[in-house]
Amino acid sequence: MISLYSIPKFIALFSALYAMIIVILFSFFNVTMSVFNVIKYTALFELIIMLILIFAWRYVWKIIPIFNNWIFPDINGKWNVEIHWKKNINGQIDTGIKEGVVYIKQNFLSLSMELFTDESESETLVIQPKKNTESGRLMFNYIYRNIPKNNVSEELKPHIGTAMLKISPYNNLILEGNYFTDRNTQGVLKFIKEE
Repeated sequence: MISLYSIPKFIALFSALYAMIIVILFSFFNVTMSVFNVIKYTALFELIIMLILIFAWRYVWKIIPIFNNWIFPDINGKWNVEIHWKKNINGQIDTGIKEGVVYIKQNFLSLSMELFTDESESETLVIQPKKNTESGRLMFNYIYRNIPKNNVSEELKPHIGTAMLKISPYNNLILEGNYFTDRNTQGVLKFIKEE
């Protein structure tokens, strides 16, 4: 979720905090400031930070829940989805609801989704988490490719779609937003997280 923030600002802030922590650790443990000690302890500190970001960030989010609003919530896992679709065929509006399952894979650096229904599968091509500059509400935009299963109607062809999903301001268990496709369909997606 690092992409929510300006990378140069993040690097500058992280570097300043990093230097401050190293100086405090060296002062606290009364370690002599030889070049060898600086390299050794900063390498150890970097390894710890890297391991936390790769393997333990989800645990950190649980013990410091403010990160869910301050940075980006942990939305990793299985979600049930309702797809309220609408298409215009020769001036006739056709609507319906399709249910499915979404698997969101998230780590500190990336986010991806796969959506499955009885008729098709969708995979993420591009996904971009965002934070509304005015309200601070968290959301993400994504572009996906939908591929129908072989056992469905010949009318269904692979297509590309885009959606903007907003995270519920009340809890992180509901994602909802509009979607549009290149086959002239549109609708609303609603994801509800399985607990």
